[in-house]
Amino acid sequence: MSRHHRLIVPCIAAIPLLGCHVAGCREGDLACTALGESTGGPTDPSSGGPGPTSSAGDSTGDLSTGGGTDEPTGGTTTGAPAVCGDGVVAGDEACDDGNDAEDDACLSSCELAGCGDGHTQVGVEECDDGNDDPGDECTASCTLPRCGDGEVHPSSEACDEGAANSDNIYGGCNSMCQPGPRCGDGKVNGPEDCDDKNDDLTDGCLPGCVEATSCLTILMKNPGAASGKYRVWPTALGGNIDLEVWCDMVSDGGGYTLLKVDTEVPNASDKGAKAAELICKSFGMHLFVPRSKAHLKSSFTFATTDNLVPVGGGKVGKGAEYLSILAIFPAMPAATCGGKGLNSGDCPLWRAWDDHSFWVTDKAVPGEPSDEHCAGCSMLYKWNVDGTLKSYTTFPSGEGAGSYRFVCDIADKF
Repeated sequence: MSRHHRLIVPCIAAIPLLGCHVAGCREGDLACTALGESTGGPTDPSSGGPGPTSSAGDSTGDLSTGGGTDEPTGGTTTGAPAVCGDGVVAGDEACDDGNDAEDDACLSSCELAGCGDGHTQVGVEECDDGNDDPGDECTASCTLPRCGDGEVHPSSEACDEGAANSDNIYGGCNSMCQPGPRCGDGKVNGPEDCDDKNDDLTDGCLPGCVEATSCLTILMKNPGAASGKYRVWPTALGGNIDLEVWCDMVSDGGGYTLLKVDTEVPNASDKGAKAAELICKSFGMHLFVPRSKAHLKSSFTFATTDNLVPVGGGKVGKGAEYLSILAIFPAMPAATCGGKGLNSGDCPLWRAWDDHSFWVTDKAVPGEPSDEHCAGCSMLYKWNVDGTLKSYTTFPSGEGAGSYRFVCDIADKF
């Protein structure tokens, strides 16, 4: 038996053959005709031949049965990559307006414009310098600096408290973004006692624009203040007269205020305790009382050192005679110390003018103070060169002991 061989040429989508169509073959297309014969189907739908069958085992051109297919087999295709500036938003672009303008809502990098990108968006931002520094010429919110925005711009402003700016607040920021009335502007205003535009503790106007009324107020303002010359405005004088005084910033914690008075002028007489007290009061002070052993020692050094020009007209700048009279008096007639030293602990029948503590010596002076003395009269005090007591003597009448020179004290430590 002879065998007939048929040429079978599949229709492959990747290599299409001329005339290989589902509608039939072109005239003269032998390959397509041979393919039609192998499937038992017609080569030309117009030939009237039998169409494909669906009987089992019959090889047909039905694509749904796993036979041939004209669908591509090489996988899906992908679109072209996104191109920034083509006007089409694609890929990871946030926007694409097709232009290179940096002042609209879409940057040339296809990113959305925003405050801080370094480009000023027209109609939205006043400026954009690409940083969030509130003190430069463009604020962190991309607005131009202006007084009242709450940010200090050093080129034109010294302060800016925003809505709190006011021309009527002491210590505030005014409507021009400049400091308003305050301590340090050289003008006395608000709650100030003084204003000399500095923090010098010695000139009578303390930091905070408070007048120094005594050495104690100076020490309270600056605990590290050293002993020396200071200017004060005694409270008793209403702050109208200033004095140069000596401040003892060490004894008993410091804060003692001392003033030398020398009244030795032509035709003047020496002064007893009552007259000396009146002169001290004219300076807002009182006749001196040593309050402790340490206070007496430092006061003796002050009196015997040429450190402060005395008031009162005299010219003697130093000497133990400045401590010749003190504001220590008998508390009652015939008062003595009972053979003990003259201090508030051992001699309660004697008193300081303000009834606070006093200290002259802890050693008894034979026969002194005697029981004969005048009320309100100071004893006459003499001192050794080391500042210890040499003697004291009462006076039975008159004004008691007198001296051209004496020391005054504000006495506000008690």
